[in-house]
Amino acid sequence: MIRKLATEKESVFFERHSRIVFGVLKREGIKRTHPDYDDFVQQGLLKLVEAYENFPEDPEEEAFIYPFGGFAFKKIQWHIRDLRRKEYRLSSNELPWPDMMQENYPDGQSQFENECLIMDLFKEMLVYLTKKEQLYLIDAVIHRLTVTEIAKKYQVSRKTIYQWRKSIVIKLDPFLVQLKATR
Repeated sequence: MIRKLATEKESVFFERHSRIVFGVLKREGIKRTHPDYDDFVQQGLLKLVEAYENFPEDPEEEAFIYPFGGFAFKKIQWHIRDLRRKEYRLSSNELPWPDMMQENYPDGQSQFENECLIMDLFKEMLVYLTKKEQLYLIDAVIHRLTVTEIAKKYQVSRKTIYQWRKSIVIKLDPFLVQLKATR
């Protein structure tokens, strides 16, 4: 017997039976951190509705609630296993790049390219800073001077240098994302 799930009964149905889908995913070892977890949940919910439509008895009767749960569980479990088998079959046919190709055509950027990108970004940063902040940043990053050495060089207190640095951090916060991407 094929029945349709009425729209007015959907919320009650999913509230009562959606736990079956999560139970299947747990049994199959699919955790929330799995990249396709949401897709598996959606597929499971679709199979849950299909199980409702194809169940031989009326699953809303008290006598058939538990048998329907077992029926739906197995139907969803088989479907999830089929999906995982297909996924495995497709991924097992993919061959990795030969070692020779990875040596000759590396995916990542070279150290030189990274340094160039960082220097370009550094030049963009200097535009947003005052002259004193620019001098501090150049001495700290390029010349690798300590706070004490920079304070002596410009004849200011270390406290002033720390204030410059704090101001620089605030002004250059938007560049932090770009810097992390280049490393």
